[in-house]
Amino acid sequence: VHDAEEHIESIESHLSFMTTTIANDYLQLVTTISEQMDIPRIKSIHFAQLGADPKKSSKFGAMLLSDGTTGMTYTGLDNALLDLQEPNRTKDIPGQSPLQIAQLYSGEFGWQRSLGMAAINAISQFVLKQSRCRLPSMTKTVSELALECGDRVGMVGYFPPLVEQVRSEGASLTVVELDEYWLSESNGVLVTLDPEHLRECNKVVCTGTMLVNQTLDSVLQYCQNATKILMVGPTVGCLPEPLFDRGLTMLGSNRVVDPKLFLELWSTRQRWRDATERYSLSMEAGYPGIDTLLSRANSRREQS
Repeated sequence: VHDAEEHIESIESHLSFMTTTIANDYLQLVTTISEQMDIPRIKSIHFAQLGADPKKSSKFGAMLLSDGTTGMTYTGLDNALLDLQEPNRTKDIPGQSPLQIAQLYSGEFGWQRSLGMAAINAISQFVLKQSRCRLPSMTKTVSELALECGDRVGMVGYFPPLVEQVRSEGASLTVVELDEYWLSESNGVLVTLDPEHLRECNKVVCTGTMLVNQTLDSVLQYCQNATKILMVGPTVGCLPEPLFDRGLTMLGSNRVVDPKLFLELWSTRQRWRDATERYSLSMEAGYPGIDTLLSRANSRREQS
């Protein structure tokens, strides 16, 4: 769904009623990793330059480690992209440990959380790479929902292409929206302002913006009846333990497989996703867990 993360962030922000512990959980996780692995230093950090129309500027950023490992992030929240145009906020990042920058994830401001998320994702991608974790390829989000007749899907934000895909599978759909323009109820599609309706859904789709604005727990309180909860998007490049612990069943993200091509496409404002592969992580598909990943990575290091 085109630009889904850019639209959904404002909706998810309005669903936030509490400060969550997601930051503490991820900072504890990357600290544990750093105690068992030597993580490469940061080579470079990349954010879009503001164009004539800031609303049309790319809302993603990337952190590259010295070995080419890349962590993506989202900058469309709380003026993060604008704040990151200030050179003093990023000029000293190259050469630093990503663990140090990850601490910003617990920061008060959007630009801090965006940087922290990039570092957490970079560390996570390094672990997945070093452990040679098998990453199942992911196609369309709808396919991962394994929709059946009688399902009711919940999503945040109205995205016509995804709505049609869900309807074509014979499932009903509840969309939580902020814009009253979209409010309607017809042909099995309910578009509402009230997140309470997510309780009626047995399958839910979220995006990685909930990690950056840390609204995950406040949204999940409405999803207790869902048997499948997917979180998708380039920002979901993290290890899944804190999310699985909260009831999510699958993560879908993009990993950079060609760092050189990625930077070429990024610098020329072309489609950088062509340098990535979309993958998923789930317990059902055999995700082995962080302890096994660290053991595999360390075994490889000792053998080299």
